[in-house]
Amino acid sequence: MLRALDGCIKCGACLAECPVLRLEGRQAFPGPRRLAVEGPHFSRELIALKDPLEMCTTCSRCESACPSRLPLTDAMARMRSKVGPGNNEGRRRLLQYVHSLGRTIPSEGRLVAPHMGRTLFFPGCVGESRALASTQAALDLLLRVDDGLFVPDDWSCCGSPLEKVGEFNEVEKLRDANAALFEVAEEIVTSCPGCAVQLRRANDVESLHVLEYLYESVGISRLELHSHRPIRVALHSPCHLLRTVGPHAMDYAREILSAVPGVQVVDVDEDECCGGGGGVASTRPELARKMSRRKVNSAVQAGAELLVAPCPFCVVNLRKVGGMRVEEFTSFLASLSSGRS
Repeated sequence: MLRALDGCIKCGACLAECPVLRLEGRQAFPGPRRLAVEGPHFSRELIALKDPLEMCTTCSRCESACPSRLPLTDAMARMRSKVGPGNNEGRRRLLQYVHSLGRTIPSEGRLVAPHMGRTLFFPGCVGESRALASTQAALDLLLRVDDGLFVPDDWSCCGSPLEKVGEFNEVEKLRDANAALFEVAEEIVTSCPGCAVQLRRANDVESLHVLEYLYESVGISRLELHSHRPIRVALHSPCHLLRTVGPHAMDYAREILSAVPGVQVVDVDEDECCGGGGGVASTRPELARKMSRRKVNSAVQAGAELLVAPCPFCVVNLRKVGGMRVEEFTSFLASLSSGRS
Protein backbone atom coordinates (compact mmCIF):
# COMPACT_ATOMS: atom_id res chain seq x y z
CA MET A 1 0.00 0.00 0.00
CA LEU A 2 2.84 2.42 0.84
CA ARG A 3 4.37 1.89 -2.60
CA ALA A 4 1.00 2.54 -4.24
CA LEU A 5 0.82 5.89 -2.41
CA ASP A 6 4.29 7.00 -3.52
CA GLY A 7 2.73 8.47 -6.65
CA CYS A 8 1.34 11.48 -4.75
CA ILE A 9 2.43 14.67 -6.55
CA LYS A 10 1.13 16.98 -3.77
CA CYS A 11 -1.17 18.80 -6.17
CA GLY A 12 -3.85 19.45 -3.53
CA ALA A 13 -6.74 18.12 -5.62
CA CYS A 14 -7.82 15.79 -2.80
CA LEU A 15 -7.85 18.69 -0.33
CA ALA A 16 -9.96 20.86 -2.61
CA GLU A 17 -12.58 18.11 -3.02
CA CYS A 18 -12.85 16.87 0.58
CA PRO A 19 -16.27 17.83 2.03
CA VAL A 20 -15.15 17.30 5.65
CA LEU A 21 -12.12 19.56 5.20
CA ARG A 22 -14.30 22.28 3.67
CA LEU A 23 -16.76 22.07 6.54
CA GLU A 24 -14.48 21.57 9.54
CA GLY A 25 -11.25 23.27 8.50
CA ARG A 26 -7.72 21.97 8.29
CA GLN A 27 -6.98 22.25 12.01
CA ALA A 28 -9.71 19.73 12.86
CA PHE A 29 -9.31 17.58 9.75
CA PRO A 30 -5.95 17.83 7.94
CA GLY A 31 -7.30 16.09 4.86
CA PRO A 32 -6.74 12.90 2.83
CA ARG A 33 -3.12 13.58 1.91
CA ARG A 34 -1.98 14.08 5.47
CA LEU A 35 -3.94 11.15 6.86
CA ALA A 36 -3.73 8.54 4.09
CA VAL A 37 -0.53 9.36 2.23
CA GLU A 38 1.81 10.97 4.78
CA GLY A 39 0.38 9.37 7.93
CA PRO A 40 1.77 5.84 7.40
CA HIS A 41 5.33 7.28 7.36
CA PHE A 42 5.02 8.81 10.83
CA SER A 43 4.30 5.98 13.26
CA ARG A 44 4.89 8.20 16.29
CA GLU A 45 1.98 10.41 15.26
CA LEU A 46 -0.58 7.63 14.78
CA ILE A 47 -2.36 8.26 18.07
CA ALA A 48 -2.62 11.97 17.21
CA LEU A 49 -4.35 11.05 13.95
CA LYS A 50 -7.04 8.94 15.62
CA ASP A 51 -9.66 11.70 15.96
CA PRO A 52 -9.39 13.10 12.41
CA LEU A 53 -9.33 9.56 10.97
CA GLU A 54 -12.78 9.02 12.50
CA MET A 55 -14.10 12.04 10.61
CA CYS A 56 -13.56 10.62 7.10
CA THR A 57 -16.85 9.59 5.46
CA THR A 58 -15.01 7.50 2.81
CA CYS A 59 -16.96 9.38 0.15
CA SER A 60 -14.05 8.84 -2.31
CA ARG A 61 -14.26 12.36 -3.73
CA CYS A 62 -10.52 12.65 -3.05
CA GLU A 63 -9.84 9.46 -4.97
CA SER A 64 -11.92 10.59 -7.95
CA ALA A 65 -10.08 13.93 -8.04
CA CYS A 66 -6.58 12.45 -7.69
CA PRO A 67 -4.69 12.69 -11.01
CA SER A 68 -2.46 9.78 -9.90
CA ARG A 69 -5.55 7.66 -9.07
CA LEU A 70 -4.16 6.75 -5.64
CA PRO A 71 -6.26 4.27 -3.55
CA LEU A 72 -6.95 6.88 -0.89
CA THR A 73 -10.15 5.33 0.47
CA ASP A 74 -8.50 1.97 1.11
CA ALA A 75 -5.45 3.74 2.56
CA MET A 76 -7.69 5.58 5.02
CA ALA A 77 -9.26 2.30 6.14
CA ARG A 78 -5.82 0.77 6.67
CA MET A 79 -4.78 3.74 8.78
CA ARG A 80 -7.89 3.23 10.91
CA SER A 81 -6.91 -0.42 11.28
CA LYS A 82 -3.45 0.59 12.53
CA VAL A 83 -4.81 3.04 15.07
CA GLY A 84 -7.54 0.68 16.34
CA PRO A 85 -10.92 1.51 17.91
CA GLY A 86 -9.48 3.05 21.08
CA ASN A 87 -12.31 4.32 23.26
CA ASN A 88 -14.71 4.98 20.40
CA GLU A 89 -18.06 3.70 21.58
CA GLY A 90 -19.65 3.69 18.11
CA ARG A 91 -16.98 1.42 16.66
CA ARG A 92 -17.04 -0.86 19.70
CA ARG A 93 -20.82 -1.19 19.43
CA LEU A 94 -20.48 -2.04 15.74
CA LEU A 95 -18.11 -4.89 16.58
CA GLN A 96 -20.28 -6.09 19.44
CA TYR A 97 -23.33 -6.43 17.19
CA VAL A 98 -21.36 -8.22 14.48
CA HIS A 99 -19.94 -10.71 16.97
CA SER A 100 -23.34 -11.48 18.50
CA LEU A 101 -25.70 -11.06 15.52
CA GLY A 102 -23.59 -11.22 12.37
CA ARG A 103 -24.92 -7.76 11.48
CA THR A 104 -24.04 -4.18 12.42
CA ILE A 105 -27.57 -3.30 13.59
CA PRO A 106 -30.19 -5.51 15.29
CA SER A 107 -33.06 -6.54 13.03
CA GLU A 108 -36.39 -4.81 13.67
CA GLY A 109 -38.49 -7.41 11.85
CA ARG A 110 -38.51 -9.79 8.92
CA LEU A 111 -39.17 -8.89 5.32
CA VAL A 112 -42.16 -10.62 3.78
CA ALA A 113 -40.95 -12.41 0.66
CA PRO A 114 -40.36 -15.92 -0.70
CA HIS A 115 -37.28 -17.70 0.68
CA MET A 116 -36.39 -19.52 -2.54
CA GLY A 117 -36.19 -18.41 -6.15
CA ARG A 118 -33.86 -17.20 -8.91
CA THR A 119 -33.07 -13.57 -7.98
CA LEU A 120 -31.63 -13.11 -4.51
CA PHE A 121 -32.49 -9.81 -2.83
CA PHE A 122 -29.83 -8.92 -0.25
CA PRO A 123 -31.48 -6.64 2.36
CA GLY A 124 -28.38 -5.29 4.08
CA CYS A 125 -28.23 -4.43 7.77
CA VAL A 126 -30.10 -1.12 7.48
CA GLY A 127 -32.67 -2.64 5.13
CA GLU A 128 -33.97 -5.01 7.79
CA SER A 129 -33.69 -2.59 10.69
CA ARG A 130 -33.99 1.20 10.46
CA ALA A 131 -35.33 1.12 6.88
CA LEU A 132 -37.55 -1.95 7.22
CA ALA A 133 -40.78 -0.30 5.99
CA SER A 134 -39.21 1.31 2.91
CA THR A 135 -37.32 -1.88 2.08
CA GLN A 136 -40.55 -3.86 2.23
CA ALA A 137 -42.25 -1.35 -0.08
CA ALA A 138 -39.36 -1.62 -2.53
CA LEU A 139 -39.42 -5.38 -2.30
CA ASP A 140 -43.16 -5.45 -3.04
CA LEU A 141 -42.52 -3.45 -6.21
CA LEU A 142 -39.75 -5.80 -7.29
CA LEU A 143 -41.92 -8.84 -6.65
CA ARG A 144 -44.54 -7.44 -9.04
CA VAL A 145 -42.02 -7.45 -11.88
CA ASP A 146 -39.99 -10.54 -10.89
CA ASP A 147 -41.86 -13.47 -9.38
CA GLY A 148 -38.54 -15.28 -8.94
CA LEU A 149 -37.25 -12.79 -6.37
CA PHE A 150 -36.47 -14.13 -2.90
CA VAL A 151 -34.87 -13.10 0.39
CA PRO A 152 -32.65 -15.76 2.01
CA ASP A 153 -33.53 -16.95 5.51
CA ASP A 154 -30.10 -16.43 6.99
CA TRP A 155 -27.61 -13.80 5.87
CA SER A 156 -24.85 -11.75 7.47
CA CYS A 157 -23.57 -8.21 7.03
CA CYS A 158 -21.75 -7.76 3.72
CA GLY A 159 -18.74 -6.39 5.61
CA SER A 160 -18.64 -2.91 4.09
CA PRO A 161 -19.07 -0.96 7.36
CA LEU A 162 -16.35 -3.06 8.99
CA GLU A 163 -13.95 -2.55 6.09
CA LYS A 164 -14.45 1.21 6.17
CA VAL A 165 -13.38 1.38 9.82
CA GLY A 166 -10.42 -0.98 9.28
CA GLU A 167 -11.71 -4.22 10.81
CA PHE A 168 -10.39 -6.45 8.03
CA ASN A 169 -10.43 -9.73 9.97
CA GLU A 170 -14.15 -9.33 10.58
CA VAL A 171 -14.71 -8.62 6.88
CA GLU A 172 -13.19 -11.99 5.95
CA LYS A 173 -15.42 -13.82 8.45
CA LEU A 174 -18.54 -12.16 7.06
CA ARG A 175 -17.50 -12.91 3.48
CA ASP A 176 -17.19 -16.61 4.32
CA ALA A 177 -20.49 -16.61 6.23
CA ASN A 178 -22.36 -15.38 3.14
CA ALA A 179 -20.55 -17.47 0.53
CA ALA A 180 -23.09 -20.32 0.40
CA LEU A 181 -26.01 -17.93 -0.17
CA PHE A 182 -24.87 -16.87 -3.58
CA GLU A 183 -24.33 -20.35 -5.00
CA VAL A 184 -28.07 -20.89 -5.47
CA ALA A 185 -28.92 -17.52 -7.07
CA GLU A 186 -28.93 -16.61 -10.74
CA GLU A 187 -28.90 -12.87 -9.95
CA ILE A 188 -28.15 -10.84 -6.81
CA VAL A 189 -29.87 -7.51 -6.21
CA THR A 190 -29.61 -5.03 -3.34
CA SER A 191 -30.86 -1.51 -2.67
CA CYS A 192 -27.73 -0.65 -0.68
CA PRO A 193 -24.80 0.69 -2.76
CA GLY A 194 -22.31 -0.31 -0.07
CA CYS A 195 -23.58 -3.90 -0.14
CA ALA A 196 -23.51 -4.01 -3.96
CA VAL A 197 -19.86 -2.95 -4.09
CA GLN A 198 -18.73 -5.06 -1.15
CA LEU A 199 -20.30 -8.26 -2.46
CA ARG A 200 -18.52 -7.70 -5.78
CA ARG A 201 -15.18 -7.10 -4.12
CA ALA A 202 -15.27 -9.56 -1.22
CA ASN A 203 -17.42 -12.40 -2.57
CA ASP A 204 -16.59 -11.97 -6.25
CA VAL A 205 -20.24 -12.09 -7.34
CA GLU A 206 -22.04 -9.91 -9.88
CA SER A 207 -24.30 -8.07 -7.47
CA LEU A 208 -26.54 -5.41 -8.99
CA HIS A 209 -27.75 -2.26 -7.33
CA VAL A 210 -31.52 -2.09 -7.68
CA LEU A 211 -31.21 0.82 -10.15
CA GLU A 212 -29.11 -1.34 -12.47
CA TYR A 213 -31.57 -4.19 -12.09
CA LEU A 214 -34.66 -2.05 -12.81
CA TYR A 215 -33.13 -0.24 -15.77
CA GLU A 216 -31.16 -3.06 -17.40
CA SER A 217 -33.14 -6.20 -16.52
CA VAL A 218 -36.71 -5.01 -15.95
CA GLY A 219 -37.13 -1.87 -18.07
CA ILE A 220 -38.84 1.42 -17.18
CA SER A 221 -42.03 0.71 -19.10
CA ARG A 222 -42.84 -2.41 -17.06
CA LEU A 223 -42.95 -0.36 -13.85
CA GLU A 224 -46.02 1.62 -15.04
CA LEU A 225 -45.23 4.68 -12.90
CA HIS A 226 -47.43 7.75 -12.54
CA SER A 227 -47.83 10.52 -9.97
CA HIS A 228 -51.43 11.52 -9.28
CA ARG A 229 -50.27 15.11 -8.65
CA PRO A 230 -47.30 17.26 -9.75
CA ILE A 231 -44.36 16.87 -7.39
CA ARG A 232 -40.92 18.48 -7.32
CA VAL A 233 -38.24 15.97 -6.40
CA ALA A 234 -34.56 16.47 -5.51
CA LEU A 235 -32.23 13.55 -6.13
CA HIS A 236 -29.37 12.70 -3.78
CA SER A 237 -26.39 10.81 -5.22
CA PRO A 238 -25.03 8.40 -2.59
CA CYS A 239 -21.22 8.46 -2.61
CA HIS A 240 -20.80 4.70 -2.81
CA LEU A 241 -23.29 4.51 -5.67
CA LEU A 242 -21.89 7.38 -7.73
CA ARG A 243 -18.18 6.64 -7.32
CA THR A 244 -17.94 2.89 -6.75
CA VAL A 245 -21.00 1.29 -8.38
CA GLY A 246 -20.57 3.91 -11.12
CA PRO A 247 -22.06 7.17 -12.42
CA HIS A 248 -24.28 5.21 -14.82
CA ALA A 249 -26.46 4.23 -11.85
CA MET A 250 -27.33 7.86 -11.14
CA ASP A 251 -27.99 8.39 -14.86
CA TYR A 252 -30.52 5.57 -14.57
CA ALA A 253 -32.11 7.21 -11.53
CA ARG A 254 -32.56 10.56 -13.29
CA GLU A 255 -33.91 8.89 -16.43
CA ILE A 256 -36.43 6.80 -14.48
CA LEU A 257 -37.75 9.79 -12.51
CA SER A 258 -37.82 12.05 -15.57
CA ALA A 259 -39.97 9.49 -17.38
CA VAL A 260 -42.71 9.59 -14.70
CA PRO A 261 -45.67 11.84 -15.60
CA GLY A 262 -46.13 14.44 -12.86
CA VAL A 263 -42.60 14.23 -11.43
CA GLN A 264 -40.24 17.17 -11.92
CA VAL A 265 -36.58 16.61 -10.95
CA VAL A 266 -35.12 19.85 -9.56
CA ASP A 267 -31.42 20.69 -9.69
CA VAL A 268 -29.43 20.45 -6.44
CA ASP A 269 -25.81 19.70 -5.61
CA GLU A 270 -26.52 15.99 -6.07
CA ASP A 271 -23.13 14.55 -5.22
CA GLU A 272 -22.61 16.34 -1.89
CA CYS A 273 -21.97 13.70 0.81
CA CYS A 274 -24.72 13.22 3.41
CA GLY A 275 -22.08 12.57 6.09
CA GLY A 276 -23.20 9.12 7.16
CA GLY A 277 -20.60 6.87 5.55
CA GLY A 278 -17.30 5.55 6.82
CA GLY A 279 -18.74 4.89 10.26
CA VAL A 280 -19.15 8.65 10.84
CA ALA A 281 -22.88 8.33 11.63
CA SER A 282 -21.90 6.07 14.56
CA THR A 283 -18.57 7.54 15.63
CA ARG A 284 -19.15 11.25 14.90
CA PRO A 285 -22.93 11.77 14.81
CA GLU A 286 -22.65 15.55 15.23
CA LEU A 287 -20.55 15.79 12.05
CA ALA A 288 -22.97 13.52 10.18
CA ARG A 289 -25.89 15.75 11.18
CA LYS A 290 -24.06 18.89 10.10
CA MET A 291 -23.38 17.44 6.65
CA SER A 292 -26.94 16.13 6.30
CA ARG A 293 -28.35 19.51 7.24
CA ARG A 294 -26.43 21.12 4.36
CA LYS A 295 -27.86 18.57 1.94
CA VAL A 296 -31.45 19.01 3.11
CA ASN A 297 -31.13 22.81 3.05
CA SER A 298 -29.91 22.61 -0.54
CA ALA A 299 -33.02 20.65 -1.53
CA VAL A 300 -35.32 23.05 0.31
CA GLN A 301 -33.72 26.08 -1.37
CA ALA A 302 -34.17 24.42 -4.76
CA GLY A 303 -37.92 24.25 -4.14
CA ALA A 304 -38.15 20.47 -3.79
CA GLU A 305 -41.01 18.87 -1.88
CA LEU A 306 -39.21 15.57 -1.55
CA LEU A 307 -35.61 14.38 -1.36
CA VAL A 308 -35.07 10.92 -2.86
CA ALA A 309 -31.95 8.81 -2.26
CA PRO A 310 -31.15 5.39 -3.77
CA CYS A 311 -29.51 4.23 -0.52
CA PRO A 312 -31.32 3.23 2.68
CA PHE A 313 -28.44 4.36 4.89
CA CYS A 314 -28.36 7.84 3.33
CA VAL A 315 -32.13 8.04 3.88
CA VAL A 316 -31.79 7.19 7.57
CA ASN A 317 -29.04 9.76 8.00
CA LEU A 318 -30.84 12.52 6.08
CA ARG A 319 -34.10 11.99 7.97
CA LYS A 320 -32.40 12.64 11.32
CA VAL A 321 -32.14 16.38 10.67
CA GLY A 322 -35.78 16.87 9.64
CA GLY A 323 -37.01 19.77 7.55
CA MET A 324 -38.03 17.72 4.51
CA ARG A 325 -39.62 14.45 3.53
CA VAL A 326 -36.93 11.95 2.53
CA GLU A 327 -37.65 8.66 0.75
CA GLU A 328 -35.60 5.74 -0.49
CA PHE A 329 -35.66 5.70 -4.30
CA THR A 330 -37.29 2.31 -4.93
CA SER A 331 -39.79 2.85 -2.12
CA PHE A 332 -40.81 6.10 -3.81
CA LEU A 333 -41.22 4.24 -7.11
CA ALA A 334 -43.48 1.78 -5.30
CA SER A 335 -45.73 4.68 -4.25
CA LEU A 336 -45.83 5.92 -7.86
CA SER A 337 -46.72 2.44 -9.05
CA SER A 338 -49.65 2.22 -6.65
CA GLY A 339 -50.69 5.87 -6.98
CA ARG A 340 -49.89 6.85 -3.38
CA SER A 341 -47.43 9.69 -4.13
